[in-house]
Amino acid sequence: MSDRHLYGSDHSYLSSKPSCSSCRRQSSTSQKNECMTNPGSIVLTQRWTVCNFESLLKLSRPGSCLRSTVFKDDAVPDACWQLCLYPGGKREENANNVSLFLKMSATSPSKEVVLKAEYRFYFLDDNDEPKFSNVNVGEFHAKPPKGGHSWGLRNIPTQKVQNSIRQDKSLVISCHIELIPDASKVPCKRVPITPSIEMPFAQIPRAHVESELEMLASGDGTDMTIVAGPLDGEREQFRVHAYKLRAHSDVFQMMLSHTEMRENQEKRIEILDFSPTSVRAMVEFIYAGVIKSDIDVYQAVDVMQIAEKYQILALKMTCEQHLLDRLNVNNVLECITHAERYNTDVLYDACVDFAIHNRQHVMALTSWRNFISDEPVLASNLLEKMVKSNDNSSPPVKKPRV
Repeated sequence: MSDRHLYGSDHSYLSSKPSCSSCRRQSSTSQKNECMTNPGSIVLTQRWTVCNFESLLKLSRPGSCLRSTVFKDDAVPDACWQLCLYPGGKREENANNVSLFLKMSATSPSKEVVLKAEYRFYFLDDNDEPKFSNVNVGEFHAKPPKGGHSWGLRNIPTQKVQNSIRQDKSLVISCHIELIPDASKVPCKRVPITPSIEMPFAQIPRAHVESELEMLASGDGTDMTIVAGPLDGEREQFRVHAYKLRAHSDVFQMMLSHTEMRENQEKRIEILDFSPTSVRAMVEFIYAGVIKSDIDVYQAVDVMQIAEKYQILALKMTCEQHLLDRLNVNNVLECITHAERYNTDVLYDACVDFAIHNRQHVMALTSWRNFISDEPVLASNLLEKMVKSNDNSSPPVKKPRV
């Protein structure tokens, strides 16, 4: 965990004790409106091995054509592609040269297809390194009745091709095509806002943090023991100062201010429902206003839960920020569940916005079905927001006039 994360927390919270259950978000968030159009490129590749090419180069007449298999991409269903190789040149005027073309054909003979593409030809040696390369951009226009259009090279010097022939006498051609489908049909989408909690207070000085944690580690002057962990599992003891607990938690304040309470009499607090890691993070935060221990996403949820139980609002907000910074497709459903359960508004809104923007990936997760069955109300609300966002993300695309 970086020093920025460790020492950037709000020290003013250390002297405040708002209730987690009744106090709403007090931090400010930066809101902005942003949209994005992402006309993604489609890249196709074809690797073609022509055997016995050394003999073909010597014996082929102009006009003799070899053709690769047809290849296509499902994202552009109206077009298919094929390489056409003329070892002896395409025409008589191309003799003593090799001709290589990329042909685009319409998948339907009655349909006109126009695509602009960048295409790259490579001749690969025995190490798959390019011995010859060429890059061009062409507008392919296939229209009835012919239904095909080619771009390529008519005059590749024979000597250059000979230098690319492999030891087994073959020629390996690699073709890379990059194109963008009809950009006018690409919708503009709102960029999800993943807000950061902007703490409007000064940072805690490093020296103060270190001295507080040193006092905790030394145990000097402590008058209370916290025993953390289940009875049948890993347990750990923390020697603490009772006044620290009372100063930063309403629950500890109530517990330790009544002499008849067992914890007050025994000077011992048993926390059976949280791991030692979570309790350590809470104690560190009570002393120094930071979480010194490096915790992962799952541990941050546990710490947020312990902050809710003992009403330590600043710790809860720190965990919320920790989860915000690590929000991704794989954990968004789990984070939105915890955000709803522990009433964390900023995290909840960020999760919803993130899930809406990435709905195709989120709904393809194996955990999506479990989310629907385990959290039917949450899932229903999220689906409703996804549908509304999809309806409002972009105006309908006008159909082209015939």
